[in-house]
Amino acid sequence: MTGAAAAVIFSIYSCDVSVRTSLRVLTFFVGTIILFSPKIVNMKLRLLTAVTGTAMLLGLNSCKKNPGGPEGTDGGKIVYTISNDYHDNANAVLAYRQQADGTLAALPGSPFLTGGAGVANPNEILGPDDSDNPIAISADGQFLLAVNGGSNTIAVFSINANGSLTPVAGSPFASGGQTPCSVAINGRFVYVANKSLDPLHTITTAPNYTTFTVDGGGRLTQVPFGQVQVAAGSSPSQVLVSNDQRYLFATDFLAFMLPTEMENPIGTLLSFSVQGTGGLKLATGAPYSVPAGDGGALGLAQNPRSQTLYVGFPVASAFGVYSIDEATGVLTFETQVAGGPATCWLRTNAQGTRLYTLNSGENSVGVYNVENPDAPVFMAKLFLKDSGPAVAGGTSPSSGDFSLGFAPDGLTLYVVSQSVNPVFTVGDFNYLHVLKVGTDGTVSEPTAPTLLPVGADVRPQGVATR
Repeated sequence: MTGAAAAVIFSIYSCDVSVRTSLRVLTFFVGTIILFSPKIVNMKLRLLTAVTGTAMLLGLNSCKKNPGGPEGTDGGKIVYTISNDYHDNANAVLAYRQQADGTLAALPGSPFLTGGAGVANPNEILGPDDSDNPIAISADGQFLLAVNGGSNTIAVFSINANGSLTPVAGSPFASGGQTPCSVAINGRFVYVANKSLDPLHTITTAPNYTTFTVDGGGRLTQVPFGQVQVAAGSSPSQVLVSNDQRYLFATDFLAFMLPTEMENPIGTLLSFSVQGTGGLKLATGAPYSVPAGDGGALGLAQNPRSQTLYVGFPVASAFGVYSIDEATGVLTFETQVAGGPATCWLRTNAQGTRLYTLNSGENSVGVYNVENPDAPVFMAKLFLKDSGPAVAGGTSPSSGDFSLGFAPDGLTLYVVSQSVNPVFTVGDFNYLHVLKVGTDGTVSEPTAPTLLPVGADVRPQGVATR
């Protein structure tokens, strides 16, 4: 009996999907015995039964908090990024489990090939690598989507209980354009930004935003008339669904550089209303120009507790604060906040009290107090480890941070830094950093970063967690 009880308790804490239904039945059975059976008079048996039942209930509660896989077995967090390897069929999702000491260990089976290629940027020009959200996990944790920027497809994987990935039937799927760079999932709809900017391939289609449906098997189908084209050369960079799921925000980073007969440059910040069929409709006044001299909009993050949108202004080394009209999705510029060199990408914590910015020009992370969402206040800056030597002719290091994302518990912030030195022989500086979030929201880097298994001429991108 004692050995059996121990086995049951172990099974509970493993949280394997295959035993959950049995656990619920057993919990009900044990509870019934404890409460209603007058025939159990042996006090030792009653005590053992009660302990076993309690352990089962606790185990079930643990399963609810951390459904399946590594999180259920040992509390390990899983982080995914994309290798972005530009060689034919070499792109892959890299998956790691965080260990108790904060270091990362590759998941068995990683890397998981996407069936396509990433994007090369041999001369390190502006645009091809400037994107966010190239990888996304569905709200139910069932599917992971990743872009194949060099082969114009979207890979879709089923996420197994242990965090490993299995391609769904038909994956990868055509992206609806060229150089897909960002994906956003909104219930049964998926939105893709197609950048149409790839140094190794001839561009024949205009950049666009394309809507798909995703079915129960993870298969993507393009929505008829669900595509919005934008100006050639505008370089779409990110799509972000609003908190209320009614709007889609996006950035056309390089549109401000396009020739125009208008007095003001072409706007780089977009807001779409999401139609019931999945189509997109531009909000009044969109695309919006950022303040004069600030270049183009790049990274996006909405405060989870307000109608406030934060927008990276890398040319100005700053970020903007915009208010969102809840009824129309119209964006209104409110203020600009100083950042670090090339403030590109942004995230808030789940509580909406802290904002984190990546300053790609110095490989640092900025932390801001946003308890008043419309008035960010600078708190601290962390320079990431192993930035490498300065790029020749400048002060920027050889590694620049380009992607970030929180672990589900909010206590860890993962950051991907890319090798940005055009002289590839200088060294490989593609790292995945594990940052510890303090009680005040500031961050530290207690362990050495993980060198990602890609060459110096490859630029990994994206962060997704579970």
